[in-house]
Amino acid sequence: MERIVDGILFEGKRVANCFDVKTWSANGVMERSIRPVMEWTELGPAPGPLFDLFGNLMEPTPASDAELEEKRQRKLQQSAMRAKTMCRRVIITEGFDELLTLTYRENQTDRDLCKAHFKEWYRRMKRALKTFRFCASFEVQQRGAMHIHIATHKLPEHAHYKGVKIKAWQLGTRIWRDIVGADNGLCFVGGKSKFGKGRRKNMSLAKMASYVSKYIMKDYENAPEQSNRYSRSNGTVVGEVHTMRLNGSLLDLMVVTFECGEGDVIVSHRVGRFGDSAWLCTEAVT
Repeated sequence: MERIVDGILFEGKRVANCFDVKTWSANGVMERSIRPVMEWTELGPAPGPLFDLFGNLMEPTPASDAELEEKRQRKLQQSAMRAKTMCRRVIITEGFDELLTLTYRENQTDRDLCKAHFKEWYRRMKRALKTFRFCASFEVQQRGAMHIHIATHKLPEHAHYKGVKIKAWQLGTRIWRDIVGADNGLCFVGGKSKFGKGRRKNMSLAKMASYVSKYIMKDYENAPEQSNRYSRSNGTVVGEVHTMRLNGSLLDLMVVTFECGEGDVIVSHRVGRFGDSAWLCTEAVT
């Protein structure tokens, strides 16, 4: 593997039996990954322009459309993966315990309009519930309509809207319909299943974070390249990732570092498709 940085060519090689073990945790949720270490060696200045036998500058062979598209898709996927990780960790750090889903009755397919509607919805929710905070992702339904998955703190029993005391679970829908039109949508409290019905079973914190953030990867090809892939309240401080560099085989390190403490449950675990990395997420049972 080679890469060019500031005009210098580097060669990367995997270090045998050497892995970085990275751990992040908050609110009883622990995420741990094991990835192989790459060692980069400087080879010198990157190759300059080439000349033929007559001293004429040879034009480099342009990349094919397929190569350019593959590179673009790879960058999009990497960006979406970073956004997914941050979205998931914001939800866990905040300790959100309520899931909301905003939907349109009409087949509203305009992403920018959806984001504008959501921004106004949040502004009004914040006015009605002073402590309202959230982290949200956007999804395109099979019919093409946008809808929004929102993790937040559990709503109070009642709220005041337009001078009237109402049940808080009604607040999201009332505000949403004031923005998008009467009977043009709903705010499902507890989320919405793929069959269009409300969810009856509460999710754990880790599962809720995984559920909301997964739509970033599902939707990354449809989202404009420079657009925000998720939305959240300001001010969340996400903890640092701690890294240990250890020697041994992947199996050895999984045995040593993949632990599930007393009172914890395994939320997810997997080995990378090339068999050279691994992932574990555990959560304390409350």
